[in-house]
Amino acid sequence: MDHKINITIEDAKGVKEFTFHKRVKHFALYSAISVIVLLIVSVIVVFQLTKELGNIEAKKSMLEAQNTLLETTIINKERELTQLDERLVQIEEMIGMEVEEDAPLSERVDVAQLTSKQRSFIFEIIPNGSPIEYHGITSRFGHRNHPLTGRRELHKGSDMKAKIFTEVYATANGVVEYAGYHRKSGFGRLIILNNSYGFRTYFAHLGKINVKHGQVVQKGDLIALTGNSGRSNGPHLHYEIRFMHRAVNPFWFIKWTMNNYEEIFKKEKHVPWEPLLGLIAGWIDVELPVGRSETNSTIENNSTL
Repeated sequence: MDHKINITIEDAKGVKEFTFHKRVKHFALYSAISVIVLLIVSVIVVFQLTKELGNIEAKKSMLEAQNTLLETTIINKERELTQLDERLVQIEEMIGMEVEEDAPLSERVDVAQLTSKQRSFIFEIIPNGSPIEYHGITSRFGHRNHPLTGRRELHKGSDMKAKIFTEVYATANGVVEYAGYHRKSGFGRLIILNNSYGFRTYFAHLGKINVKHGQVVQKGDLIALTGNSGRSNGPHLHYEIRFMHRAVNPFWFIKWTMNNYEEIFKKEKHVPWEPLLGLIAGWIDVELPVGRSETNSTIENNSTL
């Protein structure tokens, strides 16, 4: 088989003959095809790059517009933070809160919320302040000789000095658990308010009762007038606070205000304040939970009251 190609060229100078191998022909053909394919690919790549460049330019324009908007937003937020800081300083000064110098604004906001919102809620549901106009205490909480029987016993409350028919107010939100004359305890006319989270307040030796069993009362409501009923040696208000049926010293609660908010946590050790306040903090945005009223058997079982 002949794999050669003969080419004859005739001109004025004579006849010339060239001989080529067929593989050269194939090589030339393949080279031409490669060049054509390369040109097509190049055109496609250039087209894609041009398209991609257009997309990049469009994204660049969009990012520049977003950056301008972001810069404007940052300026506005900085202005709002400045205003917030000024308002926060006013709140901190108003509630008398001490803040560390250069404290982060986020921490100061958290503390401010705790002291304004949570403390206000706490002071609504945990007994605090005086139930009557305060004129002193004639007999304090603790062991004493009973003024009538002479026996040594635990005085579970504070006898507050008051004239006959002095107005008595609820020291926390609650439900009237008992309102009536209780002979066995010697308390005479007695009101027990079931407050919340295990607290109860007792108001004894009353002259007049203005509430009834099951009634819902709020802190500051007028509930009674002082008197001299029961085993009493003169007009006064016997005021008790109990936590989980255990009497605690009401004096610290009477003196408890927003100005000395943390003092009671150091004075009254029988209340688990940390978990209790943590629980209360979770109820800030819901309605006040109140405990169920118990039957009179609770009073019967606590005859010493």
